[in-house]
This record gives sequence, structure tokens and C-alpha cells, in this order.
Amino acid sequence: MKILRNNFILIGLSEFFAKGLSWLSLAIIPFFTPPEIYGEIVLFYSIIIFFMPIYLFGQDRLILKNNPEEEVTNSVVFSILIGLFLGLFFYFSDYFLASFAGLMLAFNKIYLTYFRANESLKSYVLNRISYSIFRFLFVVFTVYFFYSLNNYIFSEIFAVFFATIGLFVICFKSKWKVSFNFFDRLKHGFPLMLHGISLFGIALVDRFILERFTNYETVGNYSFIYIFASGLIFLYSIVGVINEKKIYKSIFLKDLLLNIKSTLVFMFLLGLVGSILSMILYLVLFNFEFVANYDFMLTELIVLLLAHLVLPFYLVSNYFLIQQGRSYLLLLCSFFALMINIILNIILIPRFGLQGAVYSTLFSNIILCIAVLFISYMVFQACKRDI
Repeated sequence: MKILRNNFILIGLSEFFAKGLSWLSLAIIPFFTPPEIYGEIVLFYSIIIFFMPIYLFGQDRLILKNNPEEEVTNSVVFSILIGLFLGLFFYFSDYFLASFAGLMLAFNKIYLTYFRANESLKSYVLNRISYSIFRFLFVVFTVYFFYSLNNYIFSEIFAVFFATIGLFVICFKSKWKVSFNFFDRLKHGFPLMLHGISLFGIALVDRFILERFTNYETVGNYSFIYIFASGLIFLYSIVGVINEKKIYKSIFLKDLLLNIKSTLVFMFLLGLVGSILSMILYLVLFNFEFVANYDFMLTELIVLLLAHLVLPFYLVSNYFLIQQGRSYLLLLCSFFALMINIILNIILIPRFGLQGAVYSTLFSNIILCIAVLFISYMVFQACKRDI
């Protein structure tokens, strides 16, 4: 029991450090760049993030489920095949480098999953911390001293490459022995890939629509206030790391409900404290003119904080559905919320600009939570009838 507790503390602290430093890698850039450059950086980082679940294709689940030594090489080879196929389409476009960065992130996710499957928690922690440090140093240094869009993307690629070298060592040691059915793997990963894209889309698609109807400066201003709200996500992840496994291991319905309620309360309280601190920090930055080039938008920040304060309801419902073996229902919820998000952004942004994106985020997150809560309630009622 002591070992289990220590592992939770170890993972929790590492996730707090890694996600906090990763968040800071972008949050610090507005201190020395104007909104239009920051908007361009955030937009292309969003593109990189979109590519990651495409290349990963749900293979992390196979590594956890099957023999990790065998599946890790299979996963790398399958991701390379997808990369070669998509590379033909993106080679002559502005997104080729971003797609390659997304492929490298998928490799790192495979590497981390390999550590989890083998219960090599110290190696997992070391990788998470080293990547976050590499990314902070490379990205901030590159943007500060010799920014260009390609240089920024290269800094993202180098950071994840240095943290993932060990994965390729594993593949070389296995002599790239591959044994998988391509179409079975495609069938397995397709819904998981769509779910991953949908979740990232809910959080990031507004930037693309903003850029389409406004400009990079508006994207930069929106992204600047968004970083104060998105900081709540990594606070929630700390609670998730500690309590998620308790929910999955709950045998009795009573224990399951207690673990879900405690997780929800902890997340909400932590989010509330984080929201207050975010507003204080935002006011301090503008009061002392640290970010004089950016527009002051406290009302919009409050709306975005509210949009993130409701997310614990989605997260605990997510854990519940996975615990009940109904994870496929999450795809329906996330895809539905993504469509609502896109529709609202297309309607509101041309009329209200940045404010349209802010309220689209709030309404989309609320709809996502309502949808997943309703489905979770129906599954819960079915569980009660089966007892």
C-alpha cells in the first residue's frame, strides 16, 4: 500500500511539473512577442497537436493490453506507415513540418505507454520531465533569439526527438520484428483516433476559425487569455492521476460513487482556487504593463474560466464510462460537442470576433458535459438494475 501511495505521489508531482512547464513554454512567449506572432505560434502548435492522435491511432491501448515488447515495435512501424502515406499529401504544403512534429509526439506517447505497460514508473517520470525541460528551453530560446515559423516547429521536433531516442533503441534491439494485421489495426484504432481528434478539436478548432475570419493578432489575444483558463486542465490532471485508478478498481457500486464524488469535489475546488489565482495573475500582469501589446479582456477571461470549471463533470463521467466498459460512448459525446463547437464558432465569430470564440467555448463545454452526464446516468441506471 505504501509503494502504491508513493507511486501516485511520484506520478502526480511529475505530471504537475511536466504539464506546468509545458504550459509555461507557450505562456511565457507573450512577454517578448506581439499578438500576431504569438497567434501564429499557437495556431501551428494546435496543428501539431491535431496530427498526434492521427499517427498514434489508438495504439497505446494495444501496448497496455498485449505484450509491450512486441507491440511497441508494431506501433512504431504502423505510425511510420501512416506518416509516409500522409507525407505524400503534405510534402508540398505549409503543414509538412507540423505533421512531422505530430508524428514525433506520437512516438513519444508510444514510448511513455511502453513504460506504463512495464510499470517502469521512474523511467516514465524521467521522460515526462526531460521532455518538458527540453521543450521549454528549445522553444523559448528559438522564439526569443531567431524566430521564424519553421525555426519554431523545428524546436518542437528537436525537443521531443531528444526525449524519445530510447524508443528507437528498443526497436533496433528487436531488429524491427513486426507482426500485425494492418486492417485489424486500422479497425481498432479508427474510433480512438476520431475520439482524440474530437477532444483536441473542441479545445483548439476556434483558433483556426478565428484566423479564417479575423487575423493572427486576434488569435494571439484570444490564445493569451486562453492560457490562463487552460491552466486548470493540468490541475485537474493531478487529481486524475491520483484518483483515476481508484475509480477503475472500484468493485462495488457504492465505492465507485464515493470515488467519483471525491474526485469531482477535489477537481472543482482545485479549479476554483486556480481560477481565482489566474485572475489575480492576469490583473497583475496588466497592472504592471508586462504585456502592454495585448488587449485587456477580463470579462472574456472569466467566461473561459467558467467554461473550464464545468469540465470536471466530463472528466469523472469519462472515468465512469471507461470503468463500465462503455468507452465507445465517449466518441459520440466528443464528436457531437465538436460539431456544436464548429457550428457556434462559424456563426458567432464573423459577427462578434474574439467574443464569439469565447462564448462558443463556454456553450460547447456545457453541451459536452450535459451529453456525457446524461449517457453516464443511463449507464448507471442500467448498472443498478443489473444488481
